[in-house]
Amino acid sequence: MNRIDLYCIPYAGGSGHAIYGKWAEELDPQIHLHPLELAGHGRRMGQALDAGVATAVADMLRTLRPRVAFRPYAIYGHSMGTVLAYELAAAIREAGLPEPVALFLSGRLPPHYVYVNNEMHLLPDEVFIDKIKRLGGTPPELFESKELVRLFLPILRNDYRIIEEYQCKLPPVRFDANVVFLYSDDDPLVTKPYIYEWQQYTASDFEVHEFRGGHFFLNEHWRDICQAINRKLSIVQEQPVREVSP
Repeated sequence: MNRIDLYCIPYAGGSGHAIYGKWAEELDPQIHLHPLELAGHGRRMGQALDAGVATAVADMLRTLRPRVAFRPYAIYGHSMGTVLAYELAAAIREAGLPEPVALFLSGRLPPHYVYVNNEMHLLPDEVFIDKIKRLGGTPPELFESKELVRLFLPILRNDYRIIEEYQCKLPPVRFDANVVFLYSDDDPLVTKPYIYEWQQYTASDFEVHEFRGGHFFLNEHWRDICQAINRKLSIVQEQPVREVSP
């Protein structure tokens, strides 16, 4: 396998480095891992939070712009990160830059799908925190510390706001990139048969991988996910290069 970059986008409230940093242990040595940190999260704590999806995408595009023109790359996103991955790939395409060779997406239905319950960010603190607990994915010790709750609650609430206010511009973009969708059998936010609508977002190959677990299955099955990424990127590099569609 030749060198390829993998940019990973976190879910709501998450730190890119905290979620994906360990993936370097399992990824092929030629896959260079780049966890993306959103403004106000993780290593960028203290910076102003993004005003919306467009702001977050513009920020990520500034990071990727000088890199993607020179090496093949792929993007992974989970939950909120899936929407950001889609919009980032669309922005890259619009900028006339090379598309990713593959999009790895999980934890959310396609952007054109409208979730009915989209006012979680407006809930009172106690109700909001209870729903976050039920979804899992957040360390229990965070909720045991009033100081940590005070620190992270605005971040979580803002992330939910920007994803719940997001509206996909139709018709959706159909990429030349391969699309690989990963989902779990007990995720309340991702249901069949809607996951197969992701196929309309690619003019190339489409794959689906099922795992056991809830919404944050990637935290438990990250080694298996990395192996799936290794296999796919090895295959993708053997495919002929596609020109960017006008």
